[in-house]
Amino acid sequence: MKLFRVYVDGALFYHPHLSKLSITEAKLTEDAEGVDSFTLSAPHDHPYLSRIQPMASEIMCKYGDAIVFKGRALDIGTDFYNTHSWQCEAALAYLRDSQQPPFSYTGSLRGLLELFLNNHNSSVESRKQFILGDVTVTDSNDYINRSSSEYLDTMSAVKSKLLDTHGGYLRVRYENDGNYLDWLADFDVRSAQTVEFGKNLLDVKIEESHEDRVTALIPFGAKITETDEDGNKTETDQRVTIDSVNDGKHYVCDEAAVEKIGWIWTTEIWEDVTLPQNLLAKAKARVKILSKGISSIELSIVDESLTGADIDDIHARQYVVCKSPPHGLDDTFLCTGRTRDYLNASGNTITIGAERAGIASVTAKQNPEKLVQNVKIELEEQISSIERKHLYRVEITTKGSYIFTDKGMAAVLSAHVYAWNTDVTAKLDASCFAWHRSSSDEAADAEWDSYHVGMKSITVTTEDVQDNASFRCEVNIQE
Repeated sequence: MKLFRVYVDGALFYHPHLSKLSITEAKLTEDAEGVDSFTLSAPHDHPYLSRIQPMASEIMCKYGDAIVFKGRALDIGTDFYNTHSWQCEAALAYLRDSQQPPFSYTGSLRGLLELFLNNHNSSVESRKQFILGDVTVTDSNDYINRSSSEYLDTMSAVKSKLLDTHGGYLRVRYENDGNYLDWLADFDVRSAQTVEFGKNLLDVKIEESHEDRVTALIPFGAKITETDEDGNKTETDQRVTIDSVNDGKHYVCDEAAVEKIGWIWTTEIWEDVTLPQNLLAKAKARVKILSKGISSIELSIVDESLTGADIDDIHARQYVVCKSPPHGLDDTFLCTGRTRDYLNASGNTITIGAERAGIASVTAKQNPEKLVQNVKIELEEQISSIERKHLYRVEITTKGSYIFTDKGMAAVLSAHVYAWNTDVTAKLDASCFAWHRSSSDEAADAEWDSYHVGMKSITVTTEDVQDNASFRCEVNIQE
């Protein structure tokens, strides 16, 4: 089973098998369209509290071999029990630390992003720098004009000069040779897990927002330039429109939405679009999004990767299959957000992109109250089964000597069994526990094992260790 660990400036801060390095909260929030965040809390007696320096310390989280978060600690606070908590932001936020000077640029999309990153990297420390990675967002002309007469922080420059005009998503990849920044038109990773009603889906929350709905859009492109007899170009106040390629109409609309809620108008400008046909294509795609009322769908799930199954967990920036007939979900959706509590799996949620979802009205042919009751019982039974079978872990604590150098030395080893993050050792019969020794003498180890069955704690002496030995405890829990 994969282990979750936390590092501060490269040094281990939390490990689930080390009781001295315990924490009380480890909640990661991923946002496909923004900056990931991480909430970390530790008790007052944690030995390395002083290592975390806000804005200076690098916080890194690993789940198995994968880095699931890297960034910096921000706010710090304490509660009544003097528990220390830090709010952390992911490495993408480092783009806010640098400034882009006034510029005038003509060239490709990738070239402008590279210019921004070069300026950023030249003014920040190495841990905040980025290597330009994959750029899959394209422009029909592969040639843009961008300028600014003011200083902008790099994040604002990237957003206003690239994302706002061409869309796409920023993604940070943590590789051995540095942090890579990708600009993707779409994500190309599909989760191996599926979310299914009656299996691992606990709750569904559908949020609808209608106040910003639009049914008709008047689009404008780049400003038109005129060339005089001498070849001098002058930019006019007139912009590219779609009249010439749209049957004389200067707008596009969603006819079904107009029929349903009426005419609601807005305008939008694409500074980089110089051809009417390209402007028309962008406007048609845009009005389909603006006319929808569903904003997000949040699903509470049991992540199968936490049950011991050999399967990767679900992340934001992945596509995931979601099936829930009562809610009209049966498609592949982009996971736009995820909240994962690594100490309490019951708090895991994902948010899927609602624009891919068709929420159908479902008429139950049986008694609705009976339907809900049956679903609730079925879910509770399956969740209970998962928790019983898969979500245990064993930690061994040591009191006394870790290394024996003289005769007469001893140490007490105690096994603690956790279900999720709850200690259930006291609820288990001692007969479930069997200790094992591994040394160079297999026959002696087998004899030693036979004398150390049915104990939650054992005492190890110098005579038990001899030359070199290691000890483990096997716990057999009957379902």
